[in-house]
Amino acid sequence: MKKKLLLMGNNKRLITDFFMQMDFYFDCATTSLIASDLRIHYQFFQPDAIVYCMHAESRDNINSVTRFVEGGPQNDSVPFIVIADGGDYEFLCKMPGGRADLRIGAGASASELQTEINNVIIRHKSAKFDREKTGPALDDTLDRISHLDEELEKLENGDLNVSIPQNLLPKTARPRILVVDDSTIIHKAIKGYIEDEYDISTAISGTAALRFLKAKEVNLILLDYEMPDMDGAQVLKALRENPLTAAIPVVFLTGVNDTAKIQKALRLKPDGYLLKPIDKNVLLSKIKEILG
Repeated sequence: MKKKLLLMGNNKRLITDFFMQMDFYFDCATTSLIASDLRIHYQFFQPDAIVYCMHAESRDNINSVTRFVEGGPQNDSVPFIVIADGGDYEFLCKMPGGRADLRIGAGASASELQTEINNVIIRHKSAKFDREKTGPALDDTLDRISHLDEELEKLENGDLNVSIPQNLLPKTARPRILVVDDSTIIHKAIKGYIEDEYDISTAISGTAALRFLKAKEVNLILLDYEMPDMDGAQVLKALRENPLTAAIPVVFLTGVNDTAKIQKALRLKPDGYLLKPIDKNVLLSKIKEILG
């Protein structure tokens, strides 16, 4: 079974190499460095390792990543892997929590990356298994079951004063919107506009979006029309050709003021288009028009 890697960072060439050259070894997903994106992608993708592909990272980016790694994934024994040259890695190490389980040079070959990453994942899984064998997990589970049995017995006897664990209560699902754009500024702007009403996922390329959609369902896609490598038109064509994604509404995001290009985009029959910079009220209106 392929190991799952959650990729992030400014080294876009290296991230592309993971998708193109190491697809046989790894199942990859990408995320922006926005804190909420990191949490959501980690939660839904459940990776075997987090891989930070560094290249001239800002202090804010590094802070966001280190706070995320410190705050949770290491408790699940998910290794934090950094691929970086010396300067970038030294900068990371100076930040609070800037400790990697594995550091690999940015010039490493695909074969070296595959071997090193597989080895560190195996070591972490083995260590986690050893801890769980001696830990209190079983006793804790039995306590929870016993508590639930007691509360259910109260209900059967007509006592409505019960305390059901929150993790067993039904959750109200919110519509999920996937934002596909090579600009993290657009990700941040749209997230700030609509995150109070919708769950947001992001992808920095068409390839990453299509891979994300293989595992996750979304209710609407906001798709940048002009992107490198795979543009919006190509992504929409791939979506419409796949029975599993053909019915997902797609709205183009475009900074193009050229009437001819806009008409070309509309001939692809998206469910709408929005001009950049995105107006919050127009965006919310379009989403409500489509999702109700």
